[in-house]
Amino acid sequence: MACVTLYKFEAAWGLPSFSYDCIHAEAYLRLYGVKFQEEASTSENSSPTGTLPCVDIDGVAMGAGGEGGGAQGNGSGGSGGALRDLVEGLKKAGLDLDAGLSVEDQSDLEAYMSLVENALVPTTRWALWCDDQSYSECTRAFYAKIYPFPLSYIFPWKKRQEALAKMKTMNVRSEEQVLDLLAKVYNCLTKKLKGKKYFFGRPTRLDAAVYAHILYHKSSPVGELLFGSTLKNYPALSKYVDDISRAHFGPEAAALKDPASIAGIRLKRRRKKKPQAEEDKVFKYRRNAWLGVTVSLTVTFLLSSVLGELVEASLKDGVE
Repeated sequence: MACVTLYKFEAAWGLPSFSYDCIHAEAYLRLYGVKFQEEASTSENSSPTGTLPCVDIDGVAMGAGGEGGGAQGNGSGGSGGALRDLVEGLKKAGLDLDAGLSVEDQSDLEAYMSLVENALVPTTRWALWCDDQSYSECTRAFYAKIYPFPLSYIFPWKKRQEALAKMKTMNVRSEEQVLDLLAKVYNCLTKKLKGKKYFFGRPTRLDAAVYAHILYHKSSPVGELLFGSTLKNYPALSKYVDDISRAHFGPEAAALKDPASIAGIRLKRRRKKKPQAEEDKVFKYRRNAWLGVTVSLTVTFLLSSVLGELVEASLKDGVE
């Protein structure tokens, strides 16, 4: 029997890993039913490939390529596409979740995987890295627990900049856009699921990917903070995640906490500042300009008065 080891980023908030890519890889192995050992770490250098997640099968290591490896010290790449190399490696090693699917189902699966990569992954990325409140109160707070200063600021800051840049290339710049995207993908996945335990009647790599992200939305504080109210409208997806957790994660599933019960986490959205009307901006600009001119004139007047008095006093002293 093959010796399989999963290298993953450290657990967070009761989840199997802080990295949703690592949860994705673990779900794949568990859905396949292979026994494996786990090596959790806060450094990607601990894995044979220098990336997290990484799977070693009898000394042959395969890791996530591209974004999935992420930057040193974070382990949360955030791209379903980044795991393609890892999944392909698992397939070649004989761990093929999609084996036996019909040509039609294979075609459908590819379409839904594209949906995951282009719609579901960006929503999770936004919640973890791009939203100001979730980043400062949850993501950066997690890093503060596992890294000393200043690494606890440098690592997440670097990852945040990468994530913001990726969202910018997608022209996704607001929470409203993310929530609209989320509702569409939730609706599409619910229609495909149709009350089944798995999307294609049995486990496939689509289940591994969707499970990882919906679990993050449901059971992490960043997911609950942004997506909790939306997910409540799709109870079938919540049940889908719970069923897979119980069936394939065993005792580990019991460790999942209600995000509201996690110490130090405040699951309440801050009030957003109302955007200023254009006339308010113009008034503020003119007011500041007027104040600037007034202050400059006042200072000039005072300086000229003081200088005048000094000159006059100097002249008097000279006469005397």
